[in-house]
Amino acid sequence: MITEAFTVDYGAKVPLKFEPYVIDSYVREDFLSVIYDHASRNIIMSTAVKMDDARLYRLIEKTAISICKSYSPTTNYGIKKAEIRAAILALITHYKGEITNE
Repeated sequence: MITEAFTVDYGAKVPLKFEPYVIDSYVREDFLSVIYDHASRNIIMSTAVKMDDARLYRLIEKTAISICKSYSPTTNYGIKKAEIRAAILALITHYKGEITNE
């Protein structure tokens, strides 16, 4: 997981913001598993780890939008899209580490 907020300018109109996903309640812990499950179903990890940065960040944003449309995490749980992006990035980074360690 990321520990500090950052932005990424990947060529879109607005740079992407990433904020640490802090687990300070059971709701946030449970929703993290929802994020991971949704991302795992919608992202082919072996392809994602090979993408260049611009394509990867577009994929992260597309997945974050899909999660927000499906679950309304900001309205229902107070979880911002920037935190969801960070969780998705952490999942892909973790998967990338597993591939390179094999």
